[in-house]
Amino acid sequence: MNSSLLIAYFFVFVLSAVPLFESFVIVPLGILSGMNFPMTLLIGIIGNLVTLLLLVVVIDRVKNWYLRRREAKGKNGSGKSQRAEKIWHKYGLPGLAFIGPFFVGSHFTALMAVILGGSRKATFWWVTASVILWTAGISILVLFGVDFLELEDKQFLKKIIE
Repeated sequence: MNSSLLIAYFFVFVLSAVPLFESFVIVPLGILSGMNFPMTLLIGIIGNLVTLLLLVVVIDRVKNWYLRRREAKGKNGSGKSQRAEKIWHKYGLPGLAFIGPFFVGSHFTALMAVILGGSRKATFWWVTASVILWTAGISILVLFGVDFLELEDKQFLKKIIE
């Protein structure tokens, strides 16, 4: 494996870890550029999940601190938080975990899930399953779409990587 390919995989990892880029955007771009499908998929998902885990743990701790502080001051929830809880109860963690990443990204989805009452463990596993399914599904579609469109020999970044 040459150094430019290692750099390309490093960028897949880093960009997948950045909120708003997401692995289900970066991995298909890597595949279109000519990178190895399984390796790109694995590295992209791992990159996304590393920051997702950190976010879930940190937000859970911040939420617990905030709730203890609010309880000590004797304050109740606002109208907005009560409406958000109604939505949460209607769709639940699985619904949010699988629908949210497509619209707002996995990181923001996990943030909302923890804030709305999902446990760290359940939020992480549901959003992980969602990230894996979205990334693999979109990547497979791109992989087969590239073959159907006969773009195999027109991999635009492959010349740069090699």
